Amino acid sequence: PNRSLLSPGWRKEWHVGIRSGNTLCAFISAIPTNVRVRNNVIQAPEVNFLCIHKKLRGKRLAPVLIKEITRRINLDNIWQAIYTGGIVLPRPVSTCRYFHRALNWMKLYEVGFSPCPPNSKPEFQARRYKLPTQTSTAGLREVEKKDLEQVQDLLERYLKRFELTPVWTKEEVEHWLLPKRDAPGEQVVWTYVVEVSSSPFILTIAVFLQTQSPSGKITDFFSFYCLESSVIQSTKYSSIKAAYLFYYATEAGLGQPEDRILLKKRLNELIHDALILAKRHNFDVFNALSLMDNPLFLEQQKFGPGDGQLHYYLFNYRANPIHGGVNKRNQLEDGVSSGVGFVML
Repeated sequence: PNRSLLSPGWRKEWHVGIRSGNTLCAFISAIPTNVRVRNNVIQAPEVNFLCIHKKLRGKRLAPVLIKEITRRINLDNIWQAIYTGGIVLPRPVSTCRYFHRALNWMKLYEVGFSPCPPNSKPEFQARRYKLPTQTSTAGLREVEKKDLEQVQDLLERYLKRFELTPVWTKEEVEHWLLPKRDAPGEQVVWTYVVEVSSSPFILTIAVFLQTQSPSGKITDFFSFYCLESSVIQSTKYSSIKAAYLFYYATEAGLGQPEDRILLKKRLNELIHDALILAKRHNFDVFNALSLMDNPLFLEQQKFGPGDGQLHYYLFNYRANPIHGGVNKRNQLEDGVSSGVGFVML
């Protein structure tokens, strides 16, 4: 594999496959991660990829793989892990709900992903989800490597507001948030920052001296990643290109005392621009979970609740339940944010 594309600190031993001849029949992997659970930081590798050949499902291969990856992680004197699943096991530390925002509603309708509501017409729905072509946030641009130090500082301060978060090194911030344009294949992650430019006086001096103007302050950033799904029983389309909301942060949420009205306004502005940019990159749907501060903008940005849930699990670690952004009836609650600040790619 291309080592530069793998997570910092990755270990070959944590990539486990079962094969028959030259056919890979099952696979599981883990990557090293530090996780903060409220006030405690623990080594808890992220187990986030388990797949089994469709002809071998129901053969009890999953427990074999899980037991083996557990054994290998234990050999490194690590006894906890974090993972997610769509099914309920004993016992999730948190549960979040998926929400979907149509970007290309007509395509989603034609492949059967989005039904047309009663007493409505497809053209009305397509018009409802139409987005502007230009973003509106001043200073919004793609992230650059020189921004990463400020992005890491902003993200760390923002995530302190949540109870379950990653603790990233500088290398991990670069790996997960900086797009790799020279990598083979398609781009996976898109990250945008909002830069407040330096004072006009400093910029004028820089122009006069013909030197590069100093970068300004990064006040906000957001990111999303690509995950395509195959379409079956359609002669017109072969796949749906889905964007998933990744990490974001804003200075608007860091004041003391916290101004929830200002935070909500700013997040709606940022995510609206994220939708426009995702549409510009030919995504068909924008997905998000009910974690972090997402409940502040999901309904306002026309995200619809999905059927799926994502359950968070901490292996060999007991913790009181963490709010997942939805109540017991699986509905968003006004004025209540999630305690989950951990997003898996």
